[in-house]
Amino acid sequence: MSHFEDMLALHDSETERLLSAQCDTAESDVFGAFILNGCHTDTRFSGFGLSQIATSYLIPQSRYYHVPQVRLALERAFSYLFAHQRPGGCLDLSGCNFASAPDTAFTMNAVITVWNLREKYGTPATEWLTPCLRRLIESCCEGVMNGGFHTPNHRWAISACLKHAARICGRPDFSEKADVYLGEGLDINGDGEFAERSAGNYNQVNDDQMIRLYLATGDTGYLQAAKSNLVMMLSYIDPDGSVFTNNSTRQDYGKKVYLDSYYILFLLTGYFLKDRAFAAYSEYCYQTAVRHGRTPRALAWLALYPDLEEFGKAEKPDLSRIFSVNRLFPQSSIARYRKDYFSCTVMSGRPNFLYFQHGENTLYLVMYNNVCEKRNFVPTCLEKTEHGFRVSSRIDSWYYLPFQGNGPATSDWWAMDNWNTREKLITDQLTITADVDFTEDGADVSIRTEGLTSVPVRLEWGFMPGNEIRSESFLLEAVPGGSMTVCAGSVQARNEAGDVLTLSPAFARHNVQNRMGGAYPLSSEHFTLFFADYSPFERVIHIGTKPLFGLSL
Repeated sequence: MSHFEDMLALHDSETERLLSAQCDTAESDVFGAFILNGCHTDTRFSGFGLSQIATSYLIPQSRYYHVPQVRLALERAFSYLFAHQRPGGCLDLSGCNFASAPDTAFTMNAVITVWNLREKYGTPATEWLTPCLRRLIESCCEGVMNGGFHTPNHRWAISACLKHAARICGRPDFSEKADVYLGEGLDINGDGEFAERSAGNYNQVNDDQMIRLYLATGDTGYLQAAKSNLVMMLSYIDPDGSVFTNNSTRQDYGKKVYLDSYYILFLLTGYFLKDRAFAAYSEYCYQTAVRHGRTPRALAWLALYPDLEEFGKAEKPDLSRIFSVNRLFPQSSIARYRKDYFSCTVMSGRPNFLYFQHGENTLYLVMYNNVCEKRNFVPTCLEKTEHGFRVSSRIDSWYYLPFQGNGPATSDWWAMDNWNTREKLITDQLTITADVDFTEDGADVSIRTEGLTSVPVRLEWGFMPGNEIRSESFLLEAVPGGSMTVCAGSVQARNEAGDVLTLSPAFARHNVQNRMGGAYPLSSEHFTLFFADYSPFERVIHIGTKPLFGLSL
């Protein structure tokens, strides 16, 4: 089957589910809404539901093409939305945002895609949709134009929505308001990273809006922004085909996200730039997503551009840009390394500064070293070296001194600006440097602490539950929230798929377990191994991917 046929089957099955979830009780005050779990309705969700079933209604290959039942469902959905728009025209994301211009913009972008499908596939039998769609787009975009936003990506959804609506509705004021937002400049840095650093979610949102802005304006600068971000994303793909998300600043942080949503972004960006080599990455995204049971959802785009799918299949992707990575992204405070079957991520500004993945097996490293208010090693410097990457930081051991002269203006301690105005006595400093040097089968992590003596330092290695954890002297199953201190020898973690991670040598000169407020939490979802020493010390720990112990005892 073609990708189009696979997506159509999935889309029609979801349309079937939506039709069964629509309130068809005429006496109900939510007549026409699509019911969410918890017997809940939401105008934003219902707007997306309308777009979903309208797409099936308009695409000739769909089993719902021109079906009267679908027309009736669409008429009900329009009725619900017109009755439940906020007075200014906006819709609600009822979990948090009410009369929300950005959420309305996201919904209208989907409705505008339906408008484009109607223009391409419209027949006399579907002409009734035209005034309904236009009324919904214009009334909602009145609210979008007069509303505000919360987060950086909202601006581009609002701008794309208003630019397209200006053409559809003949409203130059919509376009003029979009220009005000666009005048702020795109929040993308030289690394190709958007401000929200969200590889699992908002990168996709931003790239989608860049493509829509190009279609509305013809300005290829928006496509170049999407391409810059997508080139960066080629370095973010881990050996199991997931996307690294542990540097995200949004709700996708730490979540397993695969490449299904990126399929259409690579494909459209390459297609509109006439770059077949770039579009070819879409096929890698598609096949990788399907292996993880996730069919990309891009039916409307493939229907709007019938040659799109084959454009992405015309060339083989250059997989060396995915399987062989050694890049520092200085503006994004992250470094990525990948060698075929293993990957490593090093970050500054985060206590969980190192992640290593072999196949589907992952570990992370946090260092606890409480000095005054600093609970963890949080690198302030990240740099590339000859053999890998280096992170470092300096922690001051300090004490407040009394105010001189007339003293503070108040005796209320909490009203004093102590941190900024009171003099501090720095008695010593702890300097920590970690070098990550890559080897044939993994990485050597060299940790050096200098300066302040006798600080109990703890290396906390987090492993996925379900691993068989083994050393020369013990064998156990990694359970969520479990932990143990390893005093010597080597440690091997093997998951059910047979992906191995090893650490050697282990060490523990103490077993201090304190964890003061503000420290990076001991994970309740991982199993943690502790290595421990006192400063100053210098240790080299090898992270390996080759088994140290056989399957038999």
